[in-house]
Amino acid sequence: MFPLLCVFAVLLVFSASALDKACPFKPTDLIFVLDGSGSEGVNNFNKQLLFVSNFSNQFEIGLNNTRVALVPYATQVTSGFNLQRYHDNDTLLNKIEHISYPNGETNTHLALNYVRTNILHGHNAGAERNVSKIVFVLTDGQSLEPALTKIAAAELKKNPLVTVVAVGIGSHVDDRELLDIASDANHTFRVVDFDGLESIRADLTEKTCDMCNDMSDICFVLDSSGSEGSLNFHKQLEFVNMIVNEFSFEGQDNTKVCVVTYSTHAKLNIKLNAYNDAQSLMDNILRIPYIDGETMTNEGMSRALDEILRTHDGARVDANKVMIVITDGRSTEPERTTREAQLVHRRGIDTFAIGIGPNIDGLELDVIASDHAHSFRVKSFNDLEAIHQSVVDSICAKSRLRTTTTTTTTTTTHAPTTPTTTLPPTTTKAACGLKPADIVFVLDSSDSEGADNFQREVDFVYNFAAQFSIGVNSVQFSVVSFSSDVQNVFYFNDHKSRHDVLTAIRNDIPYLGTGTNTSFALEQVRLNNLDAANGARTNSSKFVIVVTDGRSDDPDATSAQAHELQKEAEVISIGIGPRVDKGELAAIASNHRVLQVETFQLLKSIKNQLTDLACQS
Repeated sequence: MFPLLCVFAVLLVFSASALDKACPFKPTDLIFVLDGSGSEGVNNFNKQLLFVSNFSNQFEIGLNNTRVALVPYATQVTSGFNLQRYHDNDTLLNKIEHISYPNGETNTHLALNYVRTNILHGHNAGAERNVSKIVFVLTDGQSLEPALTKIAAAELKKNPLVTVVAVGIGSHVDDRELLDIASDANHTFRVVDFDGLESIRADLTEKTCDMCNDMSDICFVLDSSGSEGSLNFHKQLEFVNMIVNEFSFEGQDNTKVCVVTYSTHAKLNIKLNAYNDAQSLMDNILRIPYIDGETMTNEGMSRALDEILRTHDGARVDANKVMIVITDGRSTEPERTTREAQLVHRRGIDTFAIGIGPNIDGLELDVIASDHAHSFRVKSFNDLEAIHQSVVDSICAKSRLRTTTTTTTTTTTHAPTTPTTTLPPTTTKAACGLKPADIVFVLDSSDSEGADNFQREVDFVYNFAAQFSIGVNSVQFSVVSFSSDVQNVFYFNDHKSRHDVLTAIRNDIPYLGTGTNTSFALEQVRLNNLDAANGARTNSSKFVIVVTDGRSDDPDATSAQAHELQKEAEVISIGIGPRVDKGELAAIASNHRVLQVETFQLLKSIKNQLTDLACQS
């Protein structure tokens, strides 16, 4: 019922898998290049089409989500379709089913050149998005022109957003040519026959969603000068968390992050080896204090460089080194900043410069950045959100280039299995794209918990919401708080951007501090928050999370209102502490979807469970 939330459950439960990686939620372009030569026949060609259908249907197809292109080839490249053509799963699958078998020779080089010059070139083809582009090349034999195929593959792989996966089918494939085609040996696959394609679908899905998991040491250098003030400084911290939330902190090849602030002096606020999980890191980033002063950008870069190269204290020699410098004005010492930037570049640090507002010196940004493509400008601190994905994509592209030159993993061979049209459970559904969901939090603000514990409730909501891509085409949030009275904090259509939603959660939820009128809160959600006039969408899953630390003032009314609400949405209840009524929690929740913790401090420990429980719907 809630496939979007299932995605997050998978990412959290299977933390060791490639789905729990740096960039699991961003849009992706998938390009399938299918061998249609005479050596395979129409039946085997159709098995390739079935595989492409099953693979594509794991993702949410859409103009702003995952897009698919298909390039069949034999003697020539025949009728397929580009990335811009189909924007929903049903239409896409119908088209794939009716692709005709070309029959002919194996001119793989022509197909690779076609992908580069047509599919990935020009707005009409849909190549304009700055997102990962995965090219899957399927073949059952050696190409007719191996030398030209090698050249065509090399030209295609020059695009930093492109990753090429080569799949060899049967006994006539040339392993050396697969290596020439693929981005690296870790992106080559072999199956015994066409029936074996389905056996590698899960592995290929991992490769699709594993585009940013290379080992990276990332240091943020944040302007804390007097020109911006504490509110705008906090917006920088939220922007840092947006980027941090895109990366993996699991396993050996994980991401490490340090944070340096600068004004008159520089301060290392978070060391590279300070935190090994994203949540602890993000919590502490938001606690970094604002320190008024001048704009000694050079001091901040120098301190960050020292930390990112300190191999005895967390930095790693073989990691991708990234520095992200953010500023709202010209540095106090431009010449010293230039010299420091040159030193950073000489040490091989991939350096981004982000300028905010009208007082930026564009030339200085370009001096700080590794190149012009690493230099960004936004009009205000509120606009930082709009560029976070571009920054992440640029870091990922750099990581992919490093992987291509260093990987020595051998080719993977898989045994055949019987093909099937049955889709897997939602372990990979919408892995790189999101279905719409409307999520309402209902927060107990009664006098039994106190202001400090209520703030822990708010922090829990903030951290839960920060997992999601928030917007009118993905996830929307609404919040209601209650004690003796009920207060709608915001409706779905009050805040449309991720920044505005998270800011409202952080700043706009009041502590009321009187009774526990739970029934009124449930009625408020049903009659108002889930109303289309207040932003609820007809095509979205409806999801209500009720958090309380005690028994309601009117249990019978609460049970009755919960029964009505369950007709409109899936309801999960969370009980905190020893005073909760377990029977009432069960009555509030849909299908016994109840979570309990002993204290407010332990709320953060159930974030994964909450997502898992939603997925069971």
